[in-house]
Amino acid sequence: MKILFISPSCENMGMEYLSAVLKRAGHQVELVYDPQLFNDTFVFSKPLSRMFSHEKRILKEVGMHRPDLVAFSVVSDNYHWACQRAKKIKETYRLPIIFGGVHPSSVPDIVMQNDFVDYVVVGEGEGAVVDLANRINRGEPVSDIKNLWYKENGSIKGNEVRPTIQNLDELPFPDKDLFYKKLPFFRDGYYIMTSRGCVYRCTYCNNSLFKRMYAGKGPFFRRRSVENVLSELKEAKKKYNMTSIHFWDEIFVSDHDWLKEFLERYRREIALPYACCIHVNFINEDVVAMLKESGCWQAFMGVQSLNEDIKKNILHRNETNEKVKETIRLFNQYRISIVAENIINLPNEKEDDLVYMMKFYNENRPSRLYVFWLSFYPKTEIVDIAQKMGILDEKAIEDIETRTNTKPFQLGGTIENKRFEKCQAMLAFVNKLPRGLNDFLIEKKMYRFFPSFKGFYHSLVRIMDRKKRFDISAYRITRVYWLFMFKKLKGLLYGM
Repeated sequence: MKILFISPSCENMGMEYLSAVLKRAGHQVELVYDPQLFNDTFVFSKPLSRMFSHEKRILKEVGMHRPDLVAFSVVSDNYHWACQRAKKIKETYRLPIIFGGVHPSSVPDIVMQNDFVDYVVVGEGEGAVVDLANRINRGEPVSDIKNLWYKENGSIKGNEVRPTIQNLDELPFPDKDLFYKKLPFFRDGYYIMTSRGCVYRCTYCNNSLFKRMYAGKGPFFRRRSVENVLSELKEAKKKYNMTSIHFWDEIFVSDHDWLKEFLERYRREIALPYACCIHVNFINEDVVAMLKESGCWQAFMGVQSLNEDIKKNILHRNETNEKVKETIRLFNQYRISIVAENIINLPNEKEDDLVYMMKFYNENRPSRLYVFWLSFYPKTEIVDIAQKMGILDEKAIEDIETRTNTKPFQLGGTIENKRFEKCQAMLAFVNKLPRGLNDFLIEKKMYRFFPSFKGFYHSLVRIMDRKKRFDISAYRITRVYWLFMFKKLKGLLYGM
């Protein structure tokens, strides 16, 4: 049978893995891509999004492919987009539609209430999606497929999850051609994951949800073998001739023994510049030296808060500010770009906490400083914490689960805070301006007069950054906008 994925904006590795296992099982897989111009998590404008909408093209392509099943991989921030597209497809073609991903896994009962959603897959989807495709293809019942929610005689039913996939080496390599054939410039930078899960349980992250979901179903954090990862990269390097790599593991450096073996071979056998995500608790000078020697040009470090009480008791993070300071120093010493990511508008956070953050980053300067808004996501532990603190009531939690009146973490988060918008503006440039000027602006609270543009500032800093040669995400976003704006304008001008 033929499965058609509908994808917004970014490359989706979950879809690539699902495509790979479906093709291995003998099914056909195709992709329809929506660039979401001016309606993504970075840029939002209703007039421009309507002008540059690709909805008609998407519907036309769905009809041309004539699929047996239409699939959406959904996170909370694109849930409404997915619902709009799925509703139109259902009304036009009456095709069966399946939702999977983080948001449907969080609230499958709510997602299944949409009459245009026939199935929901929760958690890891490889086994459930292949089972579903096989059963539909053979005309067999689907009621016993684990990880699957379905409808039967007007009732919504859900099955338990199967154990986590323990041997990740058994999975086929992700089907990169799914996206590369549509967007050839994506191959310049290769996305890869060497592990699944996370060793931590931060309250704002979906891993806190998935760890509860998979309790008793096997170890949550798993890692591929060194040989398996290198085999994928060798095959990709030969096939796509990419120029850089981004390791999208939650924490790439969490296992020092694995890391040492992998990086020694990576340096000899792959030798391409790469970026990765780190955690300060796994960083020392030996690790940073290994990263530098093997070709790491950029590392992303989640700091989130510099109020250690909030960090420990609300976020469930146990690193110290001294460790953050030392990590910045080491990466600067070894000339590796270090990106510090922070969340503002946290429970109990005050303006003084953000002033301290300004002063801290004025003295301890990462290469980039990203400041995002707290967005509460369904069923994460921080939602329970905020409810107990009286920050969220039942109506607010309902809005979070249905994504009503909520914004992505780049564009303002769940709860607005006008004063903190001014602080975000100052923080966006605090590591770019002279220290003395920052001291003056902070002391006199001049940041209170800065204009508020929410997510605009960190996007602007990203564009301005000189070290962007291998910045895969920024490069892709720019190319997508130019390509699809041109196509839309051409269509408007020539009636195409």
